Amino acid sequence: MTENISKAVSALQSAAERVRRIEDEAREALFVKDDPETHRQKLQEKAMLLMELPELVGPFCGGLDKNARTEIEEALDSFAMRAERAMELSSIFYMSALLYPEDYKEGDPNDLELFIDRLRARYLSGRQNPGASTTSRKTR
Repeated sequence: MTENISKAVSALQSAAERVRRIEDEAREALFVKDDPETHRQKLQEKAMLLMELPELVGPFCGGLDKNARTEIEEALDSFAMRAERAMELSSIFYMSALLYPEDYKEGDPNDLELFIDRLRARYLSGRQNPGASTTSRKTR
């Protein structure tokens, strides 16, 4: 089970880092390059990535115990459903707000990063884990 959780966390960490890069590119497009179309495309790319999380991590859930599998599948389905809704609405605001609660403060981890940290603490604590905690991010 630990190996599959580790692989799932690694895949999620890569996705979380990609989300941050996409968000940085979206902000640069809007605020530096004054390119609202690229900004929109980057936010759509973010939403699409979130919609793909269940398929990305699904292969690692097979060998997990029922509770761990349910926890991961429900969280990823929730991320995907919110992203799908944002795409259906074609809402730039909704797409940009995906993963961020109303009380988000710059430098805090987003919801995906918090989920990854919870998985690490619950299932991988006591093991040497590659990569640092996701909570040290400074920009949204």
